[in-house]
Amino acid sequence: MRNSPQNKSRLIGLITLIACLAFGLGALQSGLAQNARNSVVESFLSTPAGQAFMEAYGSIQRDYLDDNVDDSVIIRGALDGMLEALDDPYTSYLEPKDADRDRQDRSGSFEGIGATISAINRKDQTLIEIVNPYKDSPAWNNGLQRGDIFIEVDGVNVEEMDIFDVVDRIRGPKGSTANLLMRRAGEDELLEFNVVRDRIEIISVESTVLPENVGYVAVSTFSNEKVYTQLKEQLDALEEQGITSLILDLRDNGGGLLSQGIVMADEFLSEGSIVFQRSRGVTRRLATADKAMFDLPMVVLVNKNSASASEIVAGALQDHGRALVVGEETFGKGVGQTVTPLSDDGQLVLLNFEWLTPDRRSINKTGIQPDVKVKDSRRPSFINFEGQGAEEGQEIEIIIDGVSAGMATINEDGSFDFFQAVERRDRSPVQGEALVSIDTDSALKVAHETVLKEAAKSN
Repeated sequence: MRNSPQNKSRLIGLITLIACLAFGLGALQSGLAQNARNSVVESFLSTPAGQAFMEAYGSIQRDYLDDNVDDSVIIRGALDGMLEALDDPYTSYLEPKDADRDRQDRSGSFEGIGATISAINRKDQTLIEIVNPYKDSPAWNNGLQRGDIFIEVDGVNVEEMDIFDVVDRIRGPKGSTANLLMRRAGEDELLEFNVVRDRIEIISVESTVLPENVGYVAVSTFSNEKVYTQLKEQLDALEEQGITSLILDLRDNGGGLLSQGIVMADEFLSEGSIVFQRSRGVTRRLATADKAMFDLPMVVLVNKNSASASEIVAGALQDHGRALVVGEETFGKGVGQTVTPLSDDGQLVLLNFEWLTPDRRSINKTGIQPDVKVKDSRRPSFINFEGQGAEEGQEIEIIIDGVSAGMATINEDGSFDFFQAVERRDRSPVQGEALVSIDTDSALKVAHETVLKEAAKSN
């Protein structure tokens, strides 16, 4: 017997309330906010650096030669510079369009064509291809296929745009039409598609049943407010199929919403602490488990890209002896951020707490150590580098250990970039359905063997 959705909703609400109290978000919604802002402004203007900032801004407004300067552009540049000065990779400013995309992703749905995309050129995050069109989505129904490359979106060439700019152009209001010009392998001419956008649900949890009734659930991200709901649906479906044990795959899951990580860990625990939080020297227990739980034997599968909320789940289950952790040492992001909406519709992502496992272990920069170590061999290594010294238009062949890795063309300044395309694993067009194989995935095979041993011990 497990937690009801109502109990989970109350738990998520309580976590949100705690976060608001801890980080002062409530004050921003009260009459204290104006006094707080006035105090910050007075403090800022009382310093030489603050005065210098205002003097420089005033000079730009009055005297800069080009009188078409957009104030919002230079102020946002100042925001970026202020946060970059912290030299912290986890603190940033999101401009309004990026913040809007982030809000859509966290809500669990967006309006677009219904396909996952990825950058072929990983260095610059350009040359965008379709990885998987969702079954029965607008992309699927219009004949878009895996491997199709975006050339134009609504008449604008996107070949050299990064993936985020391309996403912004592909997404749009439900009912509007995306005019797409695509390149497809084996076709001499570019293909044109007119795709009517629709509301697309983001499915972040996939499942299947492995041999010997082992359930498999993969969670790709916690940056989705519906992750726990999707997990529960998948677990219910797996139980109906008669599973006797479970593999929870958190590989390549970089984290996301703390609340979703907490309720997921709670789904597999019946008692004890889930996570502690340290902020400005104060450490407090943030959440504890309730009695209802999914109680089948299980293991957690991780790799070097498992981070943040993934590590919260793995660390909690490991500390309580609920599950063995299988795979690679995790990333080691034991710190967290709050996201604060700003007046310009942007967002401030601010690092302001560290989390600790139930045993109060700090894993920041060290990661979770697996109980059973095994390398994640699903992805072959790829080559990506830059060079200099030839003439424009020349082609060079990249040879490694006597084997050609490919060709590169010299740019007009004598430089070249070389990136090697990586074969991507198959994905099911049916959202929520996992395509995996214990024969070709060595880490999954070890996890499968491990969970069968754990299940045998419990019988």
